[in-house]
Amino acid sequence: MMDLQSGQNIALGTGRLSLTLTCTPPNQQPSLDLCAFLLDTNGKVTGDAGFVFYGQPRHPSGAVTVEPSMGVVTIEPATLPAGIVRVVLAVSIDPTVARLDAFRQYQALNLEGKDAQVSVRFALATTGMAESALILAEIYERNGTWKLRALGQGFAGGLAPLARNYGVDVGEQRTPAPPAPPVTTKQAAAPPPSLAPAPRGPVDLTKRKPISLEKPAEGYGEININLNWTRGKLKKGLFGGTSGGIDLDLGCMIEQVNGQKDVVQALGKRFGSLTSEPYAQLLGDDRSGDSTEGETLLINGKHWREIRRVLIYTFIYEGAPDWAAANAVVTITAPGTQQLRVHLDEPGAGKGMCAIALLENDDGRIRVTKLIDYFAGHEPMDRQFGFGFNWKAGSK
Repeated sequence: MMDLQSGQNIALGTGRLSLTLTCTPPNQQPSLDLCAFLLDTNGKVTGDAGFVFYGQPRHPSGAVTVEPSMGVVTIEPATLPAGIVRVVLAVSIDPTVARLDAFRQYQALNLEGKDAQVSVRFALATTGMAESALILAEIYERNGTWKLRALGQGFAGGLAPLARNYGVDVGEQRTPAPPAPPVTTKQAAAPPPSLAPAPRGPVDLTKRKPISLEKPAEGYGEININLNWTRGKLKKGLFGGTSGGIDLDLGCMIEQVNGQKDVVQALGKRFGSLTSEPYAQLLGDDRSGDSTEGETLLINGKHWREIRRVLIYTFIYEGAPDWAAANAVVTITAPGTQQLRVHLDEPGAGKGMCAIALLENDDGRIRVTKLIDYFAGHEPMDRQFGFGFNWKAGSK
């Protein structure tokens, strides 16, 4: 494999070129959105179809496809439409995922390209990089040969100014309103006009009363499920026992439309994946009691059409089963939709596992039902919801 530096190029072979972007640490991968611009001799797209991204992942010609959640772009230069002489590959940060907004927050980005004859790698330096959009590379034709050039050029302001640079209409920014006339003693001051509706607060779900989240035009994006609770401190006893605190673990059972089923949880180190089935990933396991963020489970909403249902649950890994003391709450957030909140507001009768909510595919929408049903363990909860796993003891 050949290593490229910024500005270097290499002649491509024939056939399909596959470009894969990875990052370090890998759990930040879901925050990256890949896109491609198909450009003419003026360096502009020739229409809306020339912008290939998560909302339009395939060019009508089939020559360029993007799988943002997988970090993969495929290009077949020989099948590009007439007049397209360059394809620019770019990446932007989705700030709603993992709370990242600049490339300096990544330890490393790596782009690997491969076709029938060529295998290359481009390591991007991210130290001190304040930008949130980045031109990774370009594929261009020169004297009848298609070439790949490594770039690594940042764009301040994110994807919008980058897209406008290539002629993509992303909408005009709001023009500031003219200043209001001075208020006299005979004229009461009117309240300023509202330029946009105020953000809606979270909705507290009622048990057994489902709500459906309409799918935004741009898709669901990453569905963020966060569990937070009052932990206290887990104190180790003389003989290894614990007391005085509680450690909750967040997890899910997930069923695909194709019948495939999986479990995502820290117990057994089944952290899942966002880029392949089950399209769900646990970002971490807070066992210290010091984190203010709790535990977060992400579901790849770009693959929601492939998911039939997701059972969200939590269980007490350490500490007494005192749910009242835990004061736990779960928030479910999908970009562009109403945030939902579920309180674990029932005592639990000494049982250490709680089925929190059920997410179901409702003709493309997300149907969410608050459950708050308590069980003695994974197996009885599984029997209740019919996933059919074979359970055995596990550890973290």
